[in-house]
Amino acid sequence: MQDNIQILDCTLRDGGHIVDGNFGEQTIKNVIKKLIDAKIDIIEIGFLWEKICGKDYARYYSLEDVKKILPKDRGVSHFSLMADFIDVDHLEPCDGTIEYIRLSFKRHRLEWGLNAARILMDKGYKCYINPVNCNVYTDEQYLEVLKKVNELHPYGFSIVDTFGVMRCPDLSRVYYLVEHNLDPDICIGVHLHENLGLAFTLAQHFLQIRNPQRKVSVDGSLLGMGRVPGNLCIEQIMDHLNIEYGHSYSIDAALDAIDAYIAPIKAKEPWGYSIPYYLSAKFHLHRTYGEYLANRGRLTTKDIQRILAKVDRSEAEMFNEAYIEGLYKEYMNIEVDDDEAVNGFKKLLDEYERYLIIAPGQSIKQYEKEIREYAEDKNTCVISVNFVPGFVKAAYVFCTSAKRYSQIEGDDTRMIITSNLLNDGGRGEFCFSYNALAYFDDVYCDDSTVMALALMKKCGVNRVSIAGFDGFKNDTMEAYRNSAGDIEDFEKKNRLISDCLEKSFTSLEIDFLTPSAHNKK
Repeated sequence: MQDNIQILDCTLRDGGHIVDGNFGEQTIKNVIKKLIDAKIDIIEIGFLWEKICGKDYARYYSLEDVKKILPKDRGVSHFSLMADFIDVDHLEPCDGTIEYIRLSFKRHRLEWGLNAARILMDKGYKCYINPVNCNVYTDEQYLEVLKKVNELHPYGFSIVDTFGVMRCPDLSRVYYLVEHNLDPDICIGVHLHENLGLAFTLAQHFLQIRNPQRKVSVDGSLLGMGRVPGNLCIEQIMDHLNIEYGHSYSIDAALDAIDAYIAPIKAKEPWGYSIPYYLSAKFHLHRTYGEYLANRGRLTTKDIQRILAKVDRSEAEMFNEAYIEGLYKEYMNIEVDDDEAVNGFKKLLDEYERYLIIAPGQSIKQYEKEIREYAEDKNTCVISVNFVPGFVKAAYVFCTSAKRYSQIEGDDTRMIITSNLLNDGGRGEFCFSYNALAYFDDVYCDDSTVMALALMKKCGVNRVSIAGFDGFKNDTMEAYRNSAGDIEDFEKKNRLISDCLEKSFTSLEIDFLTPSAHNKK
């Protein structure tokens, strides 16, 4: 066994992002016990926190909090906490309960990290300096950090691939920069993310290129648990070290912990490789950019990739919602002269006396009979939004979503599209300017059903019936079932839509055939 290779498990710390630290007291204790049984070298049991959080949280204010959850038999394992931009003065001097404290910080908080390390080292702790997001540093900036770390001389320094952008040549470059400029008795750690699906490959590469004379540590977590998309799976690197380096970790104990405590969490709050995070990493961007665009619910993967490719380097490190929203609107806004389309569609609408818009809300299943009876009147023009209803014949499908268009394309229903679909050669009997239908007195609302109503208004219609316009709820809107928004986001969207209806549609009378969060009558 090569004692200069250590594994550090961060399930209860990084994995805590999935459950906001609230694993529950018994789960925390049981996971620690299983990791001890697995002979993990360093177990990071959570965050050092600025306040008392309670026994169910993997967040600790004092060593007394820690002692309540650690077993008497700690095997060969040592224990760690992580601190992230907090005041660390309150922590008691090291008594051996916690041996390591890792300090995580963004590059503009370097001085906090170094000062916190000085305080903790004076208290007897072994400190790791973990500057997050190593790829945002120039070589010169990283060398300056290493110079200051050498002056401080902590226990360890970690290469942290926060955005998960590294491939093997990238890791080699950063590792050799660190190896040749960090004092030889300082441990080098590596923390990898699964954005590109390469965490295990990178961990093996790191072990192959490391200086065998230097102590190194590799972070991982059970089942890769961590902020989406997750981390290196510790069970994989344990097995690799057992086979290739003669270690003796107990895989069975790790698998028992996964089965009993981690897999049930993943079933409810999944993590793992995901296309939006892969695309963010591909362009070396903050993880949330891809996530934000995916949550718009109407973009294909190609669309997301094209928008992310436009993100300026100056906006890459920190997520800027206003900036990415601006790029999204710019991408969606393909200008077309739609005066002819408006006039042509208006003439067709004039052939009918009634108008029914069917949105894809779940209520259409419950009220199918009533909707069918209304729609079967020959004087009724039926327009569905982003889908083809199976129980009535729609005269037109109004489509604003590239994702939905790809599912409808080829159906014999007549298509009405918005100009954003021209990005990939979308075709329809009529094409209307996207942004002309999405702006309401400078308020941007790209809800497809609201845009359909805006089109009807633009064509001079003064009364419309509507079904399936339920409003956003968890698991209630078929068209948005893949959206990752939470309840708070849905409520915000509902308010925005209701405000638009109230302020911008006073000349259009809307009759709701099914229950709707937007029916204020």
